[in-house]
Amino acid sequence: MIKKALESSYNRVSGAVRGSLTRGLGFLWQAKGRWIQVLYLLGIVAFSAGLVNAAVQPVDQRNVIFPQRGFQSISETVINAFAILLGASGIYVAYLSGRQTTKPRMANFYLILALMLIATGMYIGIYVYNSKG
Repeated sequence: MIKKALESSYNRVSGAVRGSLTRGLGFLWQAKGRWIQVLYLLGIVAFSAGLVNAAVQPVDQRNVIFPQRGFQSISETVINAFAILLGASGIYVAYLSGRQTTKPRMANFYLILALMLIATGMYIGIYVYNSKG
């Protein structure tokens, strides 16, 4: 009897945890069969951020942003990739704001969030560009 009660409570708790993880990480389950697309997008971001330039022409890694044009450090590549991802996510959120037809306040929120993401990505990119000298 005790074993049966423990098993039923364990099944309830594990079902609740599994359900909350499925709801919280639902985008991962949707992307399960799309791993090649995710790798493709990550490759585009890595090449756009300058991964090849940072690998071919290694510089002094003590500088976060290397002060000469034409050279860049690995940390600068990561910063550029972050700026690209911010801008791309801002464009996607702007797309979602146009699709939001049932709640106009959410559409406005999405649009403001999108503009902030795009502006932050542009600010980081311009800051890196101006820091190059």
